[in-house]
Amino acid sequence: MRTGKTFSGGSIIIYLSGAIIGFILGFIMKRSRFCITGLVRDIYLQKKTYNLVIICGIIAVQSVIYYAMGHAGLIRIPSYLPPFSLLAVGAGSLLFGFGAVLANGCLSATLVKCGDGRLMGWIILAVFMIVGYFMSAGTGRHLTRFVRSFFVVSDDLVLRRSIRAVPLWGAIFVIVCVLMWRHARTHRPAFQMPARYTGLRHLLCEKIWTQEAAALCIGILAGVTYLACEPFGRRNSFSIATPILSWLYTPLKPVEIIGGCNPFDTVIGWGSFFVLGIIIGSFVTAKISGEFTVVRPAKSIVVKGIIGGVLMGIGAVWGLGCYISNGLVGTAQLSVKSWYALLFLMLGNWLATRIFIVPQMRD
Repeated sequence: MRTGKTFSGGSIIIYLSGAIIGFILGFIMKRSRFCITGLVRDIYLQKKTYNLVIICGIIAVQSVIYYAMGHAGLIRIPSYLPPFSLLAVGAGSLLFGFGAVLANGCLSATLVKCGDGRLMGWIILAVFMIVGYFMSAGTGRHLTRFVRSFFVVSDDLVLRRSIRAVPLWGAIFVIVCVLMWRHARTHRPAFQMPARYTGLRHLLCEKIWTQEAAALCIGILAGVTYLACEPFGRRNSFSIATPILSWLYTPLKPVEIIGGCNPFDTVIGWGSFFVLGIIIGSFVTAKISGEFTVVRPAKSIVVKGIIGGVLMGIGAVWGLGCYISNGLVGTAQLSVKSWYALLFLMLGNWLATRIFIVPQMRD
């Protein structure tokens, strides 16, 4: 049975809200060159353990906002999260992390590529949509249901609903901010290209934002998104995989959908226009900065990208989410499933890095 909710009155407001927040995220990611796949990869490849601080920064600032608003009564903290399969989420997240390296970026990075002219982004997006639909609403949904039947456990953590989560995340946020401030002070670039513009135009059209600035902006935006979605009944923040697939679910009207981290997004709505907004935000940012260029990929990159898109399609459905919805959003909500998924996302990333990237560096 299909889940989700369709809207008649107020649909324009819902779509516009999603598109605006997606546009801002696309702008931030393009302006900062932010890619969580690259951050995780370089923890192993270049021993940049500091990247863990960047990831924790996004989670911490978002979580402080989420729990503060939740206990203030502005949004609702769900009293129940559905159980999950250790096998499906573990295997799916491993496949997704592995595929993200082959695709040179996860789904959010793929959307940014679509906007800035890289044709590889559209190829990966098309492959992901076909495979994701097959595994969640096509014949492959039977295999998905079978895999999800093993080792099912609860996703109930008492701390997730407790007021104690606010000071806990607040303390983590302070520690992370101190670490990021110290790192930014001691790792300033030795050389910078001469600026063509000044003031706001330089900041928005030319300056490459630091990872620290990107982390704080993304975390704040993700936190605010809970409040933006609450009036529409969508109690979640960023989500990428299911909203992308909603562009197929709605016109094709499958009999059954097995999969997805947010049932609300299985029909065209807020999330659908959120992912569209990321593409538009990337496009506008690339155009105003003079970076938009249509890039045709080499055949070897296309092959890897297609394989990566297939693995991410399977992985997102089995793992109930991607790097964004599990690794950055669910973790902020203290979901056991999401922290478990993040572990396997990182393991899959590092395994693919070890197999495909490390040997190239030695040659």
